[in-house]
Amino acid sequence: MSDEEIIPVEIFCSYYHVDQTFLENLESHGLISISYRENNRYVLKEEMAELEKFSRMYYDLDINVAGIDALKHLLEKIKLLQEETENLRARLKIYE
Repeated sequence: MSDEEIIPVEIFCSYYHVDQTFLENLESHGLISISYRENNRYVLKEEMAELEKFSRMYYDLDINVAGIDALKHLLEKIKLLQEETENLRARLKIYE
């Protein structure tokens, strides 16, 4: 993992105006991973989009971490169902 792929937790929290405990709660619910290196904590850049979305849910929409976890699960389920629907539509077009 290179230094370009990670962001210190403190910098993320400062930039997005979020508490470090919020990230710790997300990690404890399994929503994100925090990497530890040389006594410092880091978030992966690949998780930035999710972290931004979770931050907006928590701070702007006042949804707690358990609610964010439930929403994430439901959104993933919806995405899978949409993909399945598209696959079935494509298969049905053969018979048209």
